[in-house]
Amino acid sequence: MNWAITRYNLYAPHYDRWIALTPHRRRSIELARLQPGERVLISGCGTGLDLPLLPPGLSIDAVDLSPGMLAQAAPRAARCGARLQTMNAQHLDFPSASFDCVFLHLIVAIVPDPLQCLREAARVLKLGGRVMLFDKYYDGPGRPRLVRRALNPLFRFLVTDLNTPTLRLAAEAGLHAVHEEPAFLRGMFRIARLEP
Repeated sequence: MNWAITRYNLYAPHYDRWIALTPHRRRSIELARLQPGERVLISGCGTGLDLPLLPPGLSIDAVDLSPGMLAQAAPRAARCGARLQTMNAQHLDFPSASFDCVFLHLIVAIVPDPLQCLREAARVLKLGGRVMLFDKYYDGPGRPRLVRRALNPLFRFLVTDLNTPTLRLAAEAGLHAVHEEPAFLRGMFRIARLEP
């Protein structure tokens, strides 16, 4: 088992205490403007923290590569009828144009290939759909500040990349931000609504 899966299996029982960030998840879901009957994908669902925040009447699939995370998510999935599967966010096993909305909450900055993760989200999106992004990323001009560059090697080993140029990668994947706003830690974490 690779280090990424191993570390998230280890983190799973403690994850909710460390990084719930519920108000920001709720804000992203609000900006998605979900409608009853829509099909939704939570790619990299972790412990399922988004599941109880979703409105009723949706068809929900939630995937993660970590069995430990999915075990924590199972009770939440059962309560809202979500289908859980072990799956890699960079290689989704869904047909193209399957979902009205794809949530990428705190996943793009942790996968080895964030561009491929965004391309997969775009691929499975229906015409007129949207991708909701909540993550930490760098989208400024020039290089990130020295402190972000200095801390990044440690953070990447432990959990996440602080400096992923997510919106630029989203554009490469055929998605553009129709809305973006700061969310947490003075804008290190941001929320964006992406559309094809």
